Amino acid sequence: ALVEGHSAMTATPTISVCVCTFKRPHLLRQLLDSLAAQSYPLADCEIIVVDNDAAGSGRAAIEQAMQAHPALPLRYAVEPTPGVSYARNRGVDMASGALLAFIDDDEIACPNWLADLLHTLETQQADAAFGPVIPQYPAGSPAWSSKSGFFDRPRHATGLRIPDEEGRTGNALVRAARVKARRPAAFSVQLARTGSEDYDFFKWLAAQGGVLVWCDSALVYEEVPLDRQRLGFILERCLRTSTNYWRMAYETQPTRWVLKKALVGLAGGSALMLLGALVLPLGLHRTVRAWSKGLKGLGRVAALSGLRIAGYGKTDP
Repeated sequence: ALVEGHSAMTATPTISVCVCTFKRPHLLRQLLDSLAAQSYPLADCEIIVVDNDAAGSGRAAIEQAMQAHPALPLRYAVEPTPGVSYARNRGVDMASGALLAFIDDDEIACPNWLADLLHTLETQQADAAFGPVIPQYPAGSPAWSSKSGFFDRPRHATGLRIPDEEGRTGNALVRAARVKARRPAAFSVQLARTGSEDYDFFKWLAAQGGVLVWCDSALVYEEVPLDRQRLGFILERCLRTSTNYWRMAYETQPTRWVLKKALVGLAGGSALMLLGALVLPLGLHRTVRAWSKGLKGLGRVAALSGLRIAGYGKTDP
């Protein structure tokens, strides 16, 4: 089912904003409010929300946003096949803009978000521009969570070219022709439940000669829910993302290179896990730093196996 916004939408918008959502209607509504407040002209964009909940739990948030913001050019569809890649690809297929902006349903964009991404993309003649995702910690958050720096992401000077491993769909603007050129789909369905489908895409884009740049003023804010500030969640996420990263990295490398990387990961990861236990009396945040790095090292070894840790479907896309 598809619901079109009741405002007049541009026949060929410049920017299609693609949002995937899964059972977070309250957060989705906050995101849509922030998109309605963009300095970039709404008449020159479309906002596509793909709900990966077959029951369509995001529909009420869409209807509320349409009532509150009559000029918001909203389109909504349900993608019943579970998995983030299916939802992302559905949004790409629906998009008609020359540029595709990606933002998550649990984020809030600053008013200059789209305008600054577009300015950087054009002035740098890039294929993709990315901005910071700033973590926000709700009341009741443990002190060690923010002190560990786990949820902080690298930031760079505006205009700087960045490596493909920093490419994410949480805050990005990409040329649509580049996205739609990948076949059979932009985002690998093999990664639909494990995640890293966005890294996989930007790795592919860079290999095609795509230019990836940074825009440090295009801020989005993401609340870190309390259930993600659990030690178990953090450690599982480290192992999952590292395993996915190295499994893809190994695909094009000779066996000797792969084994060397795995052995370095085993040695370094084991040492860091031990270090994390030793520094526990100095604060849990220090332990988390060591263990998260250690599991990233051990992910190099896990990548040699058939281990696949589901990150989506059981939680959110």
